[in-house]
Amino acid sequence: MTDLILHNYPQSHFAEKIRRLLAYKRVAWHSVEQPFMMPKPELVPLTGGVRRIPVLQVGADIYCDTRLIARKLEAWYPTPVCIPPDQAGLIGIIESWAGSVLMFQALLPTFEALLPYLPPEFLVDRAGMSPGLSREAILAGAPQALAQVRLSLAQLDLRLAVSPFLLGDAFTLADASCFFPLWLFKNSPALFANIEAHPRVADWFARIEGFGPGEVTPMAAQEALAVARAASPATGAPRATVSVEGLELGQQVAIAADDYGVEESRGTLVVLDADEIAITRDDATLGALAVHFPRSGYRITRL
Repeated sequence: MTDLILHNYPQSHFAEKIRRLLAYKRVAWHSVEQPFMMPKPELVPLTGGVRRIPVLQVGADIYCDTRLIARKLEAWYPTPVCIPPDQAGLIGIIESWAGSVLMFQALLPTFEALLPYLPPEFLVDRAGMSPGLSREAILAGAPQALAQVRLSLAQLDLRLAVSPFLLGDAFTLADASCFFPLWLFKNSPALFANIEAHPRVADWFARIEGFGPGEVTPMAAQEALAVARAASPATGAPRATVSVEGLELGQQVAIAADDYGVEESRGTLVVLDADEIAITRDDATLGALAVHFPRSGYRITRL
């Protein structure tokens, strides 16, 4: 298949979730470093508006959100398995909890620790994505969030008492999902001490870090755009395997996350599956693109 291009930046914890999967699966990929705040002039042309990192590019097909990216990687590279079929439902539940509850528990104390070092425009950018990430909200919420993340660490420690990974002897998407919020604590020795206070969690954390960086090659953003320009979407014929009231293939729709981030992507609805939606759109400089999203966590609006 066409080379994998991951648009990310080194400090992105959500991107670290995907980087751990790629490293574990030993899949070669190209890394395009994008800005950590807006504007993102070499990312938005690909997505049509959505700015959240990471974004996976395969030719002219653009995959947004780690929930969809993880499942595409599993389909394309099924071994070693990261989503065992008999554990897929449980993994989805853990992934949802980790990406919302655990993530914000870890995020607020991390931002509080980094406040002296963050440029003012960064906080303006993040507050624009979510009011909960303003300076005032961070300072007000960080103590409670830290108290809660300590409880979550104790729960993870109990689980890791019976196996080296959360669901058994092998790494799964459940581990990647719980790892990436806690990875934020590497920004502060004082915060990371909370992980070290639970030796089993610390050992689990080290095992996942031990996968290394993976088979990654840097790529310039302009080179990635050239790849998209030279390719055509590989989505095939429009398909709908589920029925959603008010939506039909061929309609013009807008897609945006339903939790934070107000940016939306607009285009023609071409995929409506149980777990995936996709639109096609024409960019003035890149030509035809297909932009894919998970159904979960996204709002589809008919234009």
